[in-house]
Amino acid sequence: MKETLFNMGEDLGQKASPFLKWAGGKRQILKQLLQFLPSDVRDRTYREPFLGGGSLFFALKPATAFLSDFNEHLILAYEYVRECPDLVYDYLCEHRNNDCAQYYYQIRELYNRNRSQASAAQAARFIYLNKTCYNGIFRVNTQGLFNVPHGRYEATSLPSREHLRQVSKVLKSKKIFVASFEQALEHARKGDFIYLDPPYPPRNGTSYFTHYTCDKFTAKDQEKLADTVRWLDATGCLLMISNGNSDKILQLYKGFNVRTLTVRRFITCKKNRDKIQELVITNYEVALWPK
Repeated sequence: MKETLFNMGEDLGQKASPFLKWAGGKRQILKQLLQFLPSDVRDRTYREPFLGGGSLFFALKPATAFLSDFNEHLILAYEYVRECPDLVYDYLCEHRNNDCAQYYYQIRELYNRNRSQASAAQAARFIYLNKTCYNGIFRVNTQGLFNVPHGRYEATSLPSREHLRQVSKVLKSKKIFVASFEQALEHARKGDFIYLDPPYPPRNGTSYFTHYTCDKFTAKDQEKLADTVRWLDATGCLLMISNGNSDKILQLYKGFNVRTLTVRRFITCKKNRDKIQELVITNYEVALWPK
């Protein structure tokens, strides 16, 4: 399928941007990803079943969107910001200027103690922990307890009231729900645009990205995802997939259009960023592939 390039110069409307910091997030390569989109992407039904920080969604602000993730903690934060941004902000103010390690671990313990209770206060704790934990990682143990250490940042930037209000406006008419990618994509239809950004395969045998929920995202899950992609392709959906660069992933998506991007990420506890390669995979071509 031949598509023209998405016009990056278009007015993207409201100024909402991601309110979370997310490991593996796409902020730093967002301009490159936008170049891979079909020109009419915002007129299509948009589906993103690995929502995370939602960088691409917030850049596009499509009229119709189905946003989901298997991480219930994450989705609850989105829902409360959508429905009551001022209340979430008021609770978030309780944590402002309190980013020392001792306070962080107190809030982490309180968050885990209340993990089964949905509330604006719990959503605010989630945002605070996300902004002050190591590298924006979300990781839980086998009991479902959030266990990421303190990030030791010189300063913590929490979202403002206006920021959360803008996010709320953009999310108001969107469907947001907890689901596996299979469940989230069951009702996809011909012409839908789907962006898939799954947890990447580990580079050195272990990876924070695979401990996203109590159940890891395994090699078998990558295979299931590739099978789902082929079914969606046959259905007539337009697909863009971000994934790690490995022989396994390249084999799974053989026959699709594949481009390689170089990205700098914190992969270990080192302060410097490592250069790694990520893949952008589509089932359509554009008039001029970005270099």
